[in-house]
Amino acid sequence: MTFLGRCKYGADLANQLAASLQNVLPTCGSLRLSFSRRTPKSVSDILVGELGKHPKVYIWNGEDPNPHMGHLAWGDAFVITADSVTMLSEACSTGKPVYVFGTELCTWKFADFLKSLQNRGAVRPFTGKENIAESWNYSPLNDAKEAADEVVKALAERRWRLQ
Repeated sequence: MTFLGRCKYGADLANQLAASLQNVLPTCGSLRLSFSRRTPKSVSDILVGELGKHPKVYIWNGEDPNPHMGHLAWGDAFVITADSVTMLSEACSTGKPVYVFGTELCTWKFADFLKSLQNRGAVRPFTGKENIAESWNYSPLNDAKEAADEVVKALAERRWRLQ
């Protein structure tokens, strides 16, 4: 068993994710995978081994610049493992469908964060039975603007003004 952040991920979950991704391939144009620096080699090896030869699958090899931001710009939907608050937040800032995988293996702190995203309608669980071409709408996350608005509000309450 491997711990990614606060989630217990290992070979069993990697095999389950690979099978679930194979199930949804008929409903999507292509599948692009990128791994974080913290992804254990054993996990990425399973995904590469199971999906790497499929003609609709591109797997980033870790060289050259990470294509993650391009994936966010060009992707129509995302499947993100529940262990990365950053990747989930970035995907939810696009307003595009975000599916989450592996939630049940995360600690309460991650589970609370994921529940808040579900309550906003930004994420749904990934089961491998989805039609990835299906879309839904939600208000994209915009944490920087929301934080700035709170600062302006707090300053206004103190009768301070920004130039």
